Amino acid sequence: MRPGLIIEGIGCVKCAEAIEEEFMAKSTVEKVFSGIHKKMIFVHISKNVTRKSFLSSLMDVPLLLKGIIEAAHCHCCREIHFDFPAG
Repeated sequence: MRPGLIIEGIGCVKCAEAIEEEFMAKSTVEKVFSGIHKKMIFVHISKNVTRKSFLSSLMDVPLLLKGIIEAAHCHCCREIHFDFPAG
């Protein structure tokens, strides 16, 4: 399994669980690992899914993350960053 998306700055369990739920609903995502102690979440690409398909399915990441943080009324997860590591 390889991470296709790394989200940094998630400091609370409520936001981490909401993010995991949203991403696990996508068919291109195999697993979401929450490293809450490091304020990081790793989203892993499903087997037999191309990187292009994975990236296409996650085009809404900025809006999705913003919506989750706002819905949770969270103040500790406002400074989030995400990266699609080369793979």
